[in-house]
Amino acid sequence: MPETSASTPPGIPAETIEIHNARDIYSRAPVSLRLKDGRIDWIGAPGSMPDGEAEDSPGNSAGARRIEAEGLWVCPGLCDSHLHLFTGGVTLTQLSLFGIDTREDFAAALADYRRGREADPLLCAISANYEILGPGTRPDRHALDALLPDQPLVIYAVDLHTSWANTAALTAAGLMDHVPEVKNAEIVLGPDGKPNGELREGNAMRLVGRLSANGGRDNAAMAGDEPGEVTETERAADKAALAAAMQACAAYGITTGVNMDGNLYQAELLSEMERDGELPIRVSLAMRLSPAHDEARIAELIEAATRPGSEKLSFGRIKMFLDGVFDTWTAYRTDDYPDRQGFRSEPLFAPDRFEAICKAADARGLQIQVHCVGDAAVKTALDGYQAAREANGARESRHRVEHIDMLHPDDLARFAALDVVASMQPVHPPGSSGLPLEPTVSIMGRARWKDTFPWKTLQDAGASLAFGTDWPTAPLSPFNAIHSALAREPWAADVPDQRIPFEAVIDAYTAGGAHALFAEGTRGRLAPGKAADVVLLQGDPRELLGGPEACRAHTTICDGRVIYERG
Repeated sequence: MPETSASTPPGIPAETIEIHNARDIYSRAPVSLRLKDGRIDWIGAPGSMPDGEAEDSPGNSAGARRIEAEGLWVCPGLCDSHLHLFTGGVTLTQLSLFGIDTREDFAAALADYRRGREADPLLCAISANYEILGPGTRPDRHALDALLPDQPLVIYAVDLHTSWANTAALTAAGLMDHVPEVKNAEIVLGPDGKPNGELREGNAMRLVGRLSANGGRDNAAMAGDEPGEVTETERAADKAALAAAMQACAAYGITTGVNMDGNLYQAELLSEMERDGELPIRVSLAMRLSPAHDEARIAELIEAATRPGSEKLSFGRIKMFLDGVFDTWTAYRTDDYPDRQGFRSEPLFAPDRFEAICKAADARGLQIQVHCVGDAAVKTALDGYQAAREANGARESRHRVEHIDMLHPDDLARFAALDVVASMQPVHPPGSSGLPLEPTVSIMGRARWKDTFPWKTLQDAGASLAFGTDWPTAPLSPFNAIHSALAREPWAADVPDQRIPFEAVIDAYTAGGAHALFAEGTRGRLAPGKAADVVLLQGDPRELLGGPEACRAHTTICDGRVIYERG
């Protein structure tokens, strides 16, 4: 995580900032900007700024802060269109297993992390590949017991749809004595009839996760549930986690975070932080609806989503899951899984109930976004959006489909026809961002590779793209994501090349994100009158093709305030 130096406190009014001699990320031309009253007041060639000093003068406009940006690139503030702030903030203090793919490296990292934490009620590690213990393997409690037998340990898969717990953690959660039934999830059993340590999907994972130091309150938000009674100390800790997450965003040039794990509790926390001037970035929060929720809870969350927002904190959205992921065979697809003939998984929401929710939310003017990994899930989401349009009339709804790991060709044209945003993550294709190809590509099936992660295919068909990371399932760094988008290689010669040009990738991280939030009038471009959300980049961003370290955020400005400066 980048180190942070002094920045303007969020509650301080926007200052006038003059940026001189930067280089435009699109045209590569030298450019200067003046930011005033939270807006871009002027942009033009160096040396021509009106009402100010010449570029070669030692001074600057009265009262303005001058940033000499020679050698830096200027870009609209980045929008991560899919992340989980609360969970991400919590994971900043957990063990990251990103990039580890051998038992030996895992053991060394765990031993180092555990020092000083021997009394923790649960050790948590994130970003574990499914084959972290070696090719062809899958973790279970016995393998984890061999690494740590006496202290509860849980490791979360890179997609956050699976976790693995050791016997001590399963025992502490009561699962070794009784295995409860869990909806839309699975506690995998071993040959002895006992849990083998693998917990698939949130309702199973939370049974162990609630043992953690923060009580699993972030997991409750991921499910759209409420955490129950919370002490003032716990509430302060949760605000601190959110604050850490937002500051991490600022350090990567992210000025807008589209937060996917909303509940009433998190809405309260963020609203209080906004009131107190503690939101360094802009946040949009969706209310998370679960198939386990009854109709009263669904109605409550839809009502909560209609609350008025502001320029820094917005609502107006609901989020649902229609399926899981391929690695647990929970992605809902239109054809059989290659290794499980006759099995295609199933939607988490019954289609008729899903359509009813879509109609109800759309009638309230809300934006709907749905997690869809398999192509049958995508089809079901589009069916729901079409049903809402037919019931309520056409409007500029900009409903979204999140992920789209697989798309059936028959549904390609429906994105543009229904004005649906394709919200995708360049870090997700196997082989990108440290992810191994296996077991995912085999579970998908060779015949379907041509239909996977179709960024270019969707864009060529007129769909609007918005890029993000799904942090903390992947690193938060947009530079890692941009590298992944530029450097992606087809898995075989007959698989379409889904790369899009550099400018289109930046658009998906800026203007595309603003469009998906109905904010294109004020954000996503460098132009007079637009919001003063600007990032200065150190290193040529086009060199990100060669690696994610080629470029980094130097200075991040949101709403006319400097929220991050590299020391």
